[in-house]
Amino acid sequence: MKVLRAFVWMFILLVGLLMFMNSPALAQQSDESRNTGTPGYSEAPASNASRTSIAVDDDTLKRTARAYVKVRQISAEEMTGFKNATDDALRQNVAQQAELQKEAAVKAEGLRPELYNQVLALVQTNKDVEQRFFSYVNQTS
Repeated sequence: MKVLRAFVWMFILLVGLLMFMNSPALAQQSDESRNTGTPGYSEAPASNASRTSIAVDDDTLKRTARAYVKVRQISAEEMTGFKNATDDALRQNVAQQAELQKEAAVKAEGLRPELYNQVLALVQTNKDVEQRFFSYVNQTS
């Protein structure tokens, strides 16, 4: 069970990093969010305190779980695409397409990418939220 949980956390981190690391549109924070203290996506990682200070209602947690299942599937397809790609240009194309699909999956659930990442960070640090989240993931799968 501990091995499975460790694998899940590694996968969550990998998915989160892959999903938003190369997205130039997401890497830019609006002037409004910088000036008001409103959380926005930033290339700099948030501190653990700021990540876990968000309150997550069940609806947001359910939508994040549904998005997570979709993103997990896209990531699996991406890995297959990488294995089958014969050169770097094809691998880059696979990565770009997967990035767009992941972003679309998150947005299709009515979530902003930065909120999706914040919820996943909270899942990692709060056992109660973790249990609820994975129960929703299991219901979705």
